[in-house]
Amino acid sequence: MTELHYRFLNADDFDDMHAMVSHWSVVRQLGRWPWPPQEAFTRGRCKPYAGHGFVWAVCLNDRVIGTMAVTQGELGYMFVPDVHSKGYATKVACDAIAMAFAEYDWPILRASVWHDNPASAAVLRKCGFAHWQTHYTRSPARLPTLVHQYRLPRTTWDRLRTAPQ
Repeated sequence: MTELHYRFLNADDFDDMHAMVSHWSVVRQLGRWPWPPQEAFTRGRCKPYAGHGFVWAVCLNDRVIGTMAVTQGELGYMFVPDVHSKGYATKVACDAIAMAFAEYDWPILRASVWHDNPASAAVLRKCGFAHWQTHYTRSPARLPTLVHQYRLPRTTWDRLRTAPQ
């Protein structure tokens, strides 16, 4: 039986985290992680988030299989390739959104996905996000590329959670 749980990142997560960001298929979809992976950068991320919001280590049994964050009102996540398409991102994103709206006074959450990441866009739509703009941007790992920005107002989230099933 598998057990999915969340906790804050810590220094002991370095091996799992660095293995995750050593996959080009993961880092190419992120806005702030460098390629090739840099141990110092990864170590700097393996600690509890000190800003406004939170970053979770998403663990399956004792292995970190991803991260889920809501920082400064923006949702972001990454998962190891071998758990893609299993529903974890959608489930954890919905749990993170619920916590973000319960714990913080943000009237709206934002999220972004590269144009060539339809799976992540689908996760956002399943959680209630709606596309609102597209523009070019760059990241440390990619040349300028199209990014789709999504947003989820608290009122929409509340309506979706209270709608009859």
